[in-house]
Amino acid sequence: MKIHLIDQSDLHVYFPDAYKRTHVITLGKKYMAHEQTLPAKKQNLFTPIINDLLQQILAYEQNIAEGEAQRAVASDAVTKLEERSKQLVSSMLKTIDAAFPNQPAKAQEWGFATKKETAHIRTPRNQKERLAVMESYIAKEESRPEAERFTIPALADVVDNHQTYGATVKRRDAGQYQRQKYINASNTLAKELAQYLQLAAGVIVGYDYRLKVSRDLQQWGYKVVERRRSKKAESNGTDPADDSTNGSSLPDVTPGLIDQAD
Repeated sequence: MKIHLIDQSDLHVYFPDAYKRTHVITLGKKYMAHEQTLPAKKQNLFTPIINDLLQQILAYEQNIAEGEAQRAVASDAVTKLEERSKQLVSSMLKTIDAAFPNQPAKAQEWGFATKKETAHIRTPRNQKERLAVMESYIAKEESRPEAERFTIPALADVVDNHQTYGATVKRRDAGQYQRQKYINASNTLAKELAQYLQLAAGVIVGYDYRLKVSRDLQQWGYKVVERRRSKKAESNGTDPADDSTNGSSLPDVTPGLIDQAD
């Protein structure tokens, strides 16, 4: 839906791109800050809706920050645990190789694979394989009499690394899931907020300023700039074509001389 004014103004109002959530939030905060200085009877028709959307978005932004913090902390811990697991698996492999120098296939009982060509014990290539080896190693060692268990590495260290890693990965993934979940929710509401901020600007222009775009819109946080005029338009004394940059795919639901951009 587009609504155009017959009169052409030398001023343009630029709106933030509806897909740039942080820009929309910034305008929403400035808009509400000014609206709250006005008497209730003077406030915009759409202010209650804008305030409700903004508060929901800000709550989601807090959830996003918490999820990211959880993900970042857990991710750092995962990196350290992966390095430790490499050391443990390497130690496990050396111990088994030393215990059965002429029987490399015995390593399979502790979860290691062997190379078909050489029959040598194969080193796990990634963390998934290392975790699988540690799980088998733990099961095998716990099934043996305590006196016969390998002492290097200590079984308790392997168990601790395996359990801690699994729990830390879950925390990291949960934080990532929470972050993305609330980003999606916040993006959806930000698009709606962007539309209502445009509608509110239209009401201000139509009701408070009798269809005239005013620099006073800057009090609500809207970006108001001079219309660029071409040399040809200036020499002919005519209004220039609208050469504004639209920064959003939302419909132009406010007067035609109110455009969208970052």
